[in-house]
Amino acid sequence: MKVKFSILIFILLSFFNIGAVSKEVINSKNSFSALETNIRSVSEFQENGVKLQYKTRDNIEKESDRIKQYLIKKINGDYREINKNQFETFDNNFHTNIKLWCEDKYTYVEITLINENAKYTTVDLKSILQKLEDQESENIQYLFYYEGKEKDLDNNYSIDKLANENNIQKINLLRINNGYTGNGYLSNGEKINLAIIRYNTGSHIIIGTPIIFAIY
Repeated sequence: MKVKFSILIFILLSFFNIGAVSKEVINSKNSFSALETNIRSVSEFQENGVKLQYKTRDNIEKESDRIKQYLIKKINGDYREINKNQFETFDNNFHTNIKLWCEDKYTYVEITLINENAKYTTVDLKSILQKLEDQESENIQYLFYYEGKEKDLDNNYSIDKLANENNIQKINLLRINNGYTGNGYLSNGEKINLAIIRYNTGSHIIIGTPIIFAIY
């Protein structure tokens, strides 16, 4: 997947200015789930993903083992240890990256689940990660993203059209070499990041809330 430096800078700046999405907002009928459904109708699915972040008072070894056992069983794929407190699991559909670290009395957890099978929506991915929540989990936050290739070969899809068709308001755009990236708000107040990136093979429509956490 190509890394665009200007997009990366924009994403990093957005990250420091936007909080992650609460569970209450995700359940809204005007939330990312509805937007993803609309974008799927005008694009060919490429991938989507969910990131779960939380903290717990359980020690890092206990929490790591708990997550590892669940994901290996659930995904039924391969496991690879990156370092002592970071590992990943993957199969033909899912790639999951898990990072843990300690600060003060807490263990912090970040789990990123990327999917390449069009039959799974971000709602489906969230349901997989939700089972990792327990009574010790605090400050639970979810981030979502979707990437699709525009179906229309004339490449006329625009940020304005994307915003108008999905009632995205207060758009703030950044022009880049091969398209646009920016942010705005859904009608329920949820912050959304969006991009249309043009390659030789076609345009890619990318959305994320509250940021696009994947590099593209």
